[in-house]
Amino acid sequence: MSEKEVSSQYLFTIALITGIIAIMVVNYYPVLTPIAVILVWPAFISGANSVRQVARYGLGTGTSSIGYWGTAVGTTMALLSQFFNTSYSPYIGISSALVVGAVTGIAAQKIIKMKIPVMIQESAFLSSSTAIIAVFLMSVLSVSSSGMDSYVTFPLVYIAITLAVLHPFNGSMGAGENQKRTLRLSAVEASMTTGMFGMVAVIFSDALFLMGISMIIISLAGFLVFLKRWYSLVKEDTYEFKWTGYPPAEH
Repeated sequence: MSEKEVSSQYLFTIALITGIIAIMVVNYYPVLTPIAVILVWPAFISGANSVRQVARYGLGTGTSSIGYWGTAVGTTMALLSQFFNTSYSPYIGISSALVVGAVTGIAAQKIIKMKIPVMIQESAFLSSSTAIIAVFLMSVLSVSSSGMDSYVTFPLVYIAITLAVLHPFNGSMGAGENQKRTLRLSAVEASMTTGMFGMVAVIFSDALFLMGISMIIISLAGFLVFLKRWYSLVKEDTYEFKWTGYPPAEH
């Protein structure tokens, strides 16, 4: 009997709560950025789960399509929110992404006639989850007056988030795919993404050097833990490992 899956509503609620806390920590207590990094990881998991919920209806290459689609809405709303010169702008971006994501889901369901029952809900969750990540990353890279401009880093933020949320299901789909293994892979990729942006901060801004180093350290620790947990499931779910590369394995 297969294990009961964790609901999208639960995953998104956790991502929303921890994500907002992570953004507040970066904006008001940047010294606690390592904690914020951990708190933003659930948003990656929620986003990857939404991609999975939609793409498992047999979209095929649509796995990439829904990933780019949802992230485009989320990151665009996050970027537009930067034009509101108010302390509430991050939350405007996240909430507007939820609304616009639902609208695009309605368009897909009612106009394009995709006939995917979870389309509206998951499109909203995916868009808002990726908005959380985008706001967080842009906040990190512009936390000081000498930090990098959010608009300059936006293309990198967009593509990095997209790959992190679409690949877990794309890399796991098949007859043996299951939610637990796919979402553990999303945790691996979440830590890789925050670690990469830690390196970006270190390389491009002296003012963000210590913050970037702390992001790299905590992300590396998370990566090692998540990789081990993901690989343990891979071994459990795989009948046999066989070397097919070069040189030939010794017998």
